[in-house]
Amino acid sequence: ARMHPLTARRALAALALAPGAVVLDPFCGSGTVLVEGVRAGLRAIGGDLSPLAVEIAYARTWSAPAARRRALVATSRRIGALVVAEGKAARRSGYETEPLPAEPARARALSGWFDPHVRRELEALAAAIRVEADEDMGRILRMVLSSILIKVSRRESDTSAKVVRRTIGRGAAARWFAARAEELARGLDALSRQAPRGTPPVEIRLGDAKTLAHLPIAEGAVAAIVSSPPYAGTYDYADHHALRMAFLGLEDQAFLAGEMGARRRFGGGAAEVAAALARWDRDLGQVLATMARVLTKGGHAVLLLGDSLAGGQGRAGVAVFAADAVRRLAAAAGLHVVAGAAQEREALGAAERAAFAQRPKQEQLIWLVRE
Repeated sequence: ARMHPLTARRALAALALAPGAVVLDPFCGSGTVLVEGVRAGLRAIGGDLSPLAVEIAYARTWSAPAARRRALVATSRRIGALVVAEGKAARRSGYETEPLPAEPARARALSGWFDPHVRRELEALAAAIRVEADEDMGRILRMVLSSILIKVSRRESDTSAKVVRRTIGRGAAARWFAARAEELARGLDALSRQAPRGTPPVEIRLGDAKTLAHLPIAEGAVAAIVSSPPYAGTYDYADHHALRMAFLGLEDQAFLAGEMGARRRFGGGAAEVAAALARWDRDLGQVLATMARVLTKGGHAVLLLGDSLAGGQGRAGVAVFAADAVRRLAAAAGLHVVAGAAQEREALGAAERAAFAQRPKQEQLIWLVRE
């Protein structure tokens, strides 16, 4: 669901910001806008309510020097080789290590999602990271490990909890872990080359976009915001991230309580759908008001939002037209819509086709200016 890098790149280019200007993404997700902000020589600041998103964005924008990036690759290779060797030695001796103990809730969340030998290998990689890497590099390597978890699990994908059977060979997780670290290092090398001299490190913190209290931003200090707020009832990021969060031991209660537009809230009948839609509308209004507060006068906000079906099959589904909501709420927040672009999106399923029968479903890029 991330914003396409080219969309973020072109949006920033169109804004023609001065070098070092502050660009903010309060829903930074995996950090696409932050990466493009670095490439443009801007002071990129991001936040997200998902602890996993914050960690991924940090890894993708890691500003360590070249020697540290080389050490990242060397450490990942050493850890991968160590885990493979230990696994072979254990099998020769007829001994298989047990997974590391976990608190009951985490154990339940992980139960059944991995073949036993895969789970042991993943736990061994996690343990080796704790021993072999310093705190900062360990933070990066945990996200490298996170990036292979779904691939070696019985979960079909991040967005689908359907159980699938995969044949994962012994040692595959360790090899893929090292390969992903090398891939990340190449990307960080490229970002370092492309960033103009003097570009400040990215700042990323965990917190709620409705207040931005977690970010080091004064009122009126932000030149531009480029972001994709959550669509109404389309995704459930807490579910998408659940397996990774459980394995990594990341706290998810604040995320579960505060996730904006979560699809899980749009179940039930017409009353439940109406309440969830009212909450999303209220949350979006608060986000826009906060954006207006931190933007400089005349500052820009470019938002990517999609139309959606609030509710679903067999329920009282309601078509949500994102641009209409933004225009209505932006005016109250002190933001003025100056331009936009839209692309039609396919209505999936009978309920969505019925809801969008009179007006096509679209994804919107909306350009606002603080008055």
